[in-house]
Amino acid sequence: KPKFRLLGVGNLFGRVEKLMEHEIAESGISFGWSVTPETLELTADPDLMEQVLINLLMNAVNAVNGMDTPRIALSAGLGEEGKVVVSVEDNGVGIEEEALGKIFIPFFTTHKNGSGIGLSLSRQILRLHHATIRARSKPNEGAIFTLKFM
Repeated sequence: KPKFRLLGVGNLFGRVEKLMEHEIAESGISFGWSVTPETLELTADPDLMEQVLINLLMNAVNAVNGMDTPRIALSAGLGEEGKVVVSVEDNGVGIEEEALGKIFIPFFTTHKNGSGIGLSLSRQILRLHHATIRARSKPNEGAIFTLKFM
């Protein structure tokens, strides 16, 4: 059960960047994050949100592996009706259209060593936060995962 509290999104992103620092540096990935406005806050469980973002970033690291100029961007801002929107974007291999409709199903994976748990667990965590997760992607054009909080 989530332990909700008010979080600074910039602080959350900073903690996640620190936790992912080794994987990102080791893979030679250009990584950056932005929060607009800088004071943006979110009511959420910090540990569960870290888990979701780390899962999405690990998937992005796998997706950009072997790309000429691997890039991952994490961003947050206000969407429609002033609600928080978080995006994880990469320029990796992308996701086939057929697989895109299945990626949130438990145990479905497109990774050789994947368990198929990460995205379905992330979606469950976000549901507990009254939030949604969507993916957009085209093969060889990267992917964008968007989290919308209600």
